[in-house]
Amino acid sequence: MKKLFIESIKKFIFNFTPFGAPAYSYNLEPIQLSEIIVSIEKIKNIKGSICEIGVARGMTSRFICEHLKNQNYKEKFYCIDTFVSFEKEDIDFEIQNRKKNKKELVGFSYNNFDRWKKNFINFDFVQPIKADIKKFDFNSISPVKLVILDVDLYKPTLIALNNLKKYMVAGGIIIVDDVKNNNSWDGAHQAFYEFVKSNSYTYKVIGNKCGVIHF
Repeated sequence: MKKLFIESIKKFIFNFTPFGAPAYSYNLEPIQLSEIIVSIEKIKNIKGSICEIGVARGMTSRFICEHLKNQNYKEKFYCIDTFVSFEKEDIDFEIQNRKKNKKELVGFSYNNFDRWKKNFINFDFVQPIKADIKKFDFNSISPVKLVILDVDLYKPTLIALNNLKKYMVAGGIIIVDDVKNNNSWDGAHQAFYEFVKSNSYTYKVIGNKCGVIHF
């Protein structure tokens, strides 16, 4: 009886309200999510860690966790974020040097490290790390074979890329979000192209905003 009642409620909601409509819950494009899974499979036989930098509330992290769990991967999955929004110095740089509007750069202040850890407690391979990525020692998680980098702003993107390169294994991959010009987060775009150009790296751009570097 209870199940029939619940099904009746579901039927009503789906047919007579907008709440039953499916929603796309990711900030990444489908092709980016696909690229992450393809990349994980490409590097699965290489020794090294997987790292997501800039995790927000963890939607992409959860997506990755599901794949790692289903495929019985053994590596640690490092999830690095300030967990308190952007660093003031990075926002100031965007305003003073890249002429951005401060109001456009507000976000992610809702995040909380302890709550985030609890949300992923069932994935024992997840290692959350609270840090300013500009100051993070990648040697502590090296060698690194896959990075998903999504920190939006110019300084943390460029510094993270430059600090990462010597710890990436041969065959490793870095995926960078927001490689798209003329928007609030195009600091990542500028940093990405400066990095690949100055290091003569081979790269590709998939979809509208995803840069991929192969080492």
